[in-house]
Amino acid sequence: MRGWTVAMTTAAMLLGTGALAFPVQVPEGPQGEAPEVTALRAQLSQREAELKAALAKLQVYEDEADLAEAERLGVTELVKASGLPERQQRRLAVAIIREARRNNIDPLLVVAVIRCESSFNNYAVSHVGAMGLMQVMPDTGKYLADKAGMRLGRSSNLFDSETNVELGTAYLADLIQRFGTVEKALVAYNAGPGLAKRILAKPESRKKFMAGYPTKVVKEFRKLKAQQERQLTLRAQQTTDGRQG
Repeated sequence: MRGWTVAMTTAAMLLGTGALAFPVQVPEGPQGEAPEVTALRAQLSQREAELKAALAKLQVYEDEADLAEAERLGVTELVKASGLPERQQRRLAVAIIREARRNNIDPLLVVAVIRCESSFNNYAVSHVGAMGLMQVMPDTGKYLADKAGMRLGRSSNLFDSETNVELGTAYLADLIQRFGTVEKALVAYNAGPGLAKRILAKPESRKKFMAGYPTKVVKEFRKLKAQQERQLTLRAQQTTDGRQG
């Protein structure tokens, strides 16, 4: 113990006289950063917060514009069949307009597919396991989500109306591009791309299948378009009468 005491006393004396050659650096800022680095980090954090706020405002503006378009096309009235809470109905109407625009598809075609696939039952499940409004298969949903840089997670997330419409609309657009026409794409949407190629390759099976699901969706789409035209004509007439009055 006496040896340790002497050693400690000697070390203390050396520290006091500065004899030890150990440079001691005192941090200048948080986590040892220089003041200018800390200031730049604070500026960056502030800019990121401002950008996040600006993006949020832009999203609200875009949603309002999409909601106005949904009302103009009658989509807001059509989504009431979902029975979802009013706020979710609005989000669904906005999603239909947004995803249709993003994928260069008529939003009423998306509505026609939803009506034929699930009758707007947000929690519909087919006998083969297709889920949600646009009846997306879990494996297809995961593939589409991965392709879009999303993470689907559990297959039950396909019951989220916005997610389902986003994935289902992207899938329909991809099939239209691959198969060339809406009717042929609808064969693939209903039967799967692999089986659709075999169906379309044989005149008899093609004619029989085309008379079913694709015809049903196209008929629904045309009915919706006719309703839209009548509504737009009526509104235009009311506006004209109002100005003349």
